[in-house]
Amino acid sequence: MSHVVISSFENVETGDLQSQGESISVFESEALARAHFARRSSALAALARDARAREPEATFITWLLILRMPLDVGGVDEALEDLELVLEETEAIDDPFGEFVIAYEGFRHGTDGTAEHAQTEALRELEVWLT
Repeated sequence: MSHVVISSFENVETGDLQSQGESISVFESEALARAHFARRSSALAALARDARAREPEATFITWLLILRMPLDVGGVDEALEDLELVLEETEAIDDPFGEFVIAYEGFRHGTDGTAEHAQTEALRELEVWLT
């Protein structure tokens, strides 16, 4: 079964700050996906800390999740196509990815400190990105 790790690092005012290829990765096993999730989590925390130091008035959002894919996928393009299909075929309009989420972590880094960023909001952002 394939697993996909998707991450987001954005400046609320200016948008996505990730380099191409950083936002989505496909893995053959949950163990490999979890290892990448842990590495990416540390990287996002460091990126957010550095960004806040450079732009103390800006607000940054970071989130990442692991999705268990309904079918095995051979790469990023195929994973994106399958996720779009999930959106089209799901009956759970409010939470189309809910049953596929294995792990989630999200934070809002702003002038008032760091707070959790809701999974539902991240999934909505993912849905918008895919459509």
